[in-house]
Amino acid sequence: MSSSGPHPPPPGLFRTRAGNRRRLTPEAQEEVERLAGAAEASAWLSPLAYNLTISHSHRFVWYRVAKVATRTIRHHCETHGVSMDVDHAMRVRYPLASFADYFTFAFVRDPLDRFVSAWQDKVVDHNYYGFDPATLARMQAIEEFARWTAGHDLAAVPGTDQHLTLQSRMIDLNRVDFVGRLETFDRDFAEVCERIGAPAVPTAPKNQTAPGGRDRRVSPELGELVGRMYARDYQVFGYEPPA
Repeated sequence: MSSSGPHPPPPGLFRTRAGNRRRLTPEAQEEVERLAGAAEASAWLSPLAYNLTISHSHRFVWYRVAKVATRTIRHHCETHGVSMDVDHAMRVRYPLASFADYFTFAFVRDPLDRFVSAWQDKVVDHNYYGFDPATLARMQAIEEFARWTAGHDLAAVPGTDQHLTLQSRMIDLNRVDFVGRLETFDRDFAEVCERIGAPAVPTAPKNQTAPGGRDRRVSPELGELVGRMYARDYQVFGYEPPA
């Protein structure tokens, strides 16, 4: 990718039409289209930022989704000679064409299970969010933590903690080749290993830090909050929303 690229146009070029504040002038629209073409040809960066691990030797890009077997996958790569040239880059926009022929993958899990795991690990076991003592005591009730979480924009990256962000926002859905599930981890990770040329060794995910949401009693309030907060994840990945 060229480090310089085409010269940026003067900002004053971009105006809307007299009497139509929703549409650019013809000159501005022409420049937008030229820049779009130049970006595609010159491998400019992805429009959004992601948490990435990249291996050049095994030619893959892994979109890391927190609380979904990240430690297990990284440990497997580390112990089986899979280089991680980009180990754990946070909120990175990446050059699209540079990795056009790399295998891209991610793993997801039931949003309720993931939320319970985040609460158990980051609130009950550790005061990760730095709550004061009185607030931390209230947050021991998962419904209270869900109400707090509902006050955040879970699609904002950066801006929302990675353990709570929408899974669908942490993956470049336009370019991902394979999305595995924690619920079928051994089978799906074996397929990833086959694709990247690494040995497939059955292993239980290391970072399941809370009982599964389907195996615990879910209050109507928790189910409603999680279903609403993660509606896009339920829709995109086909999980059944909490009853």
